[in-house]
Amino acid sequence: MASLRCNYSVIFLFSLVLFASLIPKLHANIGDFDPYLEKRAEEALQSSLAAYNENPEQLTQTFNKEVGETLFNGTRRYLREMI
Repeated sequence: MASLRCNYSVIFLFSLVLFASLIPKLHANIGDFDPYLEKRAEEALQSSLAAYNENPEQLTQTFNKEVGETLFNGTRRYLREMI
């Protein structure tokens, strides 16, 4: 019976700590964003829209071409691995 009482007190203590840690988060005003962050979000959106390519086949061909050139490039430095 003593271990059962101990378990209830541990559960109560855990619940109390959990509730106490949630109180500050209720008053955090997450919805009020800084104007600087709003400006950065707008810039990020515009940058992502400018980077969008409507032709995925062309994008894939360009990517594959650049990877192929990099792999067959004879000017690579082959650094020996340190053991």
